[in-house]
Amino acid sequence: MRPRPVAALWMGSAFGAALAVAAGVLVVAGTGEKGIDAALRATARLSFLLFWVAYAGSAMASLFGSPFQTLKLRAREFGLAFASAQLVHIGLVVWLCLIGAAPDVSTFVFFGIALVWVYLLALFSIGRLRRALGPGSWWILRTIGLNYIAYAFIVDLLRNPLHGGVGHVVEYLPFATLAIAGPVLRLAAFVQRLGPAWRQFPYRTG
Repeated sequence: MRPRPVAALWMGSAFGAALAVAAGVLVVAGTGEKGIDAALRATARLSFLLFWVAYAGSAMASLFGSPFQTLKLRAREFGLAFASAQLVHIGLVVWLCLIGAAPDVSTFVFFGIALVWVYLLALFSIGRLRRALGPGSWWILRTIGLNYIAYAFIVDLLRNPLHGGVGHVVEYLPFATLAIAGPVLRLAAFVQRLGPAWRQFPYRTG
């Protein structure tokens, strides 16, 4: 059996990639509010890609078979990589606050809840804690948490989709498409799993 990659390596690589992306954007766009906003967008897109694989990889394996099996097996690593990359994003938000350009309270609350779910899921991905929680509770926690995070990305990516002209639309369209496709794939996989049980349900009359 092939050994699983070390989670710390995935997390360190994701953090380094997010840090490099942020630094590159800040060098080009500057370290003022405009540059930080651009770095936030860039790190959010990188984080989203990592999250999307963790979120939809298992569904793709169920629906499309063995070519996507690796994504299912590596869901935990992609999830932890996402949580690690988000640390750079959080740092940029803190920087934005320090220069007096903090987001509004509603944004903090909505996306703050998503961040709580990110690190709660990361915490309970530790085998010992997950086993203590139990499979049923872990499934509920994971389902609610992942779907809230997915919803937060949908809200972010579909907010004012036509604002900013053609360039903005082209930049956001692939990510918005993935954001919508993720829940659709998970729902389709869920229905597929229900299929055999539904067909075997004993319909009897009399």
